[in-house]
Amino acid sequence: MSGRMAKDTLDKLLKNIINTPSDYAKISREIEKRNSFNRINISYLASYTSEVLKPYIVVELAKKGYKGSLYFAPFNQFEQEIHNSDSGLYLSNPDVVILHNRIEDNHQDLVSRFAKYSESDLNSLADNIIQRHKLMIETLRSKSDTKIIVMNFGNLQMTEDFFTSSSIIQSQWVYIQKLNNRLLELCNKIPSCYVVNYQQIFNGIGLNNCIDPKLFYMARIPFNSNAQISFGKIISRTIAATYCSPAKCIVLDLDNTLWGGVIGEDGISGIQISDEYPGNVFKDFQRALLGLRDQGVLLSIASKNNLDDVLEVFERHTDCLLKKNDFSSMQINWEDKASSIKKISKELNIGLDSIVFFDDNPVERDWVRKQLPNVKVIDVPKNSMDYSKALNESTFFDRLTITNEDKSRADIYQREQQKKIDLNKSVSVDDFLKDLKMTVNIGFSNDITITRIVQLLNKTNQFNLTTKRYSSADVTKIILNGGKVLWLSAADRYGDNGIVGVSILVKIKEKDWLIDSMLLSCRVIGRKIETVFLAEIIEILRSENANVVYGQYLPTKKNSIVSDFYNQNSFQLTDKKNNLWEFNLNESYLIKPNYIEVSIKND
Repeated sequence: MSGRMAKDTLDKLLKNIINTPSDYAKISREIEKRNSFNRINISYLASYTSEVLKPYIVVELAKKGYKGSLYFAPFNQFEQEIHNSDSGLYLSNPDVVILHNRIEDNHQDLVSRFAKYSESDLNSLADNIIQRHKLMIETLRSKSDTKIIVMNFGNLQMTEDFFTSSSIIQSQWVYIQKLNNRLLELCNKIPSCYVVNYQQIFNGIGLNNCIDPKLFYMARIPFNSNAQISFGKIISRTIAATYCSPAKCIVLDLDNTLWGGVIGEDGISGIQISDEYPGNVFKDFQRALLGLRDQGVLLSIASKNNLDDVLEVFERHTDCLLKKNDFSSMQINWEDKASSIKKISKELNIGLDSIVFFDDNPVERDWVRKQLPNVKVIDVPKNSMDYSKALNESTFFDRLTITNEDKSRADIYQREQQKKIDLNKSVSVDDFLKDLKMTVNIGFSNDITITRIVQLLNKTNQFNLTTKRYSSADVTKIILNGGKVLWLSAADRYGDNGIVGVSILVKIKEKDWLIDSMLLSCRVIGRKIETVFLAEIIEILRSENANVVYGQYLPTKKNSIVSDFYNQNSFQLTDKKNNLWEFNLNESYLIKPNYIEVSIKND
């Protein structure tokens, strides 16, 4: 069988319904034969027999385009694996390490004899548990740049065998939650370290449906095949989320999507949005969409409708939670949906591959799939009660961290639309830029800003001179090796844009530095902020007694707008083959616009 035919066959298998252990075992064996996936090395350290999870993780990762290569350490060998540089953990060269130290396995009395402990005993035990995890995670981070996924604490033995109204059981839950809060606080301080809510994975299917006592007592496998599948899915989903950027925009239909009925036929009083069934189903879906907006997802509309009818709903319908200003772009016309989505992409200056399409009509979905294969299309269920579930299960919006810039992104795009209107009214671009009253802050990476820095490094494509991708661990390593990682935030009279720029500077000789990375968010391109950033970079390096600053442009399909950036800013081409540019600090100064106020933050 040819490679192409083999891949097509596997693709079909992955699209089939896979819901039994034998299904997973069969398909995982097929995946092992293929090399058409992006490989991820995964090391799994657990306090139980974890090898049974392999086929589920392998298959679920393959659905997302990755080939998981797994190493399972012997159970309960955390310190032995982490502290020994020659252990199987490090020999497997992991891209991802999963740590799962179940409280039931190492502190059984906390589960079955919680009442025997005094408050002092419990506090001391909690300190020991967190300290053990701290030492493991910090040692692992010091020895490896791997991404770390930590399962937090739960208790699968809290089934109906326990009297759940007991004050002891309730105190036990509070204790475990406090442990989880401390673990989350610890992991948030470690670069590229993420926490998975272990207990929540199983609550949806019911704890009593997760446990097979025979498996546990005979093989130290704490959950049955049903729970193993669920566990494999969330592990794979979490791993994929560390590699994939969430979608930036969801494009929505209106009729029978945001509300029940057809506004053009039923009128504002006839469509279904209310606190009673079936209107409450659509109202809850609107809440879910607003929740996405709160996390930075842009909401847009592509609807075949009369604009006035739609605006009347947003303005006058008291149960319609979504309003006109909640949408970053609205294409309400009688054009085909693919054309409308193209216009949205252009208006918001985002790629089609950053857009998700949600429409109840399967014909419209099929049309968009065929015309715009880069757009992600959700298979909208027939039952509107499942709309919110479809959003979540699509995994298109998965994010492991959220920054202040994410939370304010939708509002920032609204302000950008107003700026475009004001620009069109201005006499000249320079007059408009001066009237913006722009301010720029530039600072050095720290624990607070590193999450946003890494986010920009991994998703910025247009104004990105080298498009090098770095993890939090990579950034930390650069700094420890003497490099400088700078961030830039920008504000104007319309509001604060947050951190929108990053530059990484590395010393290549005693007095020679290289601009390893320099990038800006597309929403501030063309305002001379890029010139200010470069000028301040030069001055920062001048204060370090540097003689020469080198800059490099590495072309991609998306960053052609910066191909002439160094030439425009007085750099001299010194290596044409490698597109390397030079700026002599002893001979030149870079002039920056005087209408942008700059502040350097050294803390």
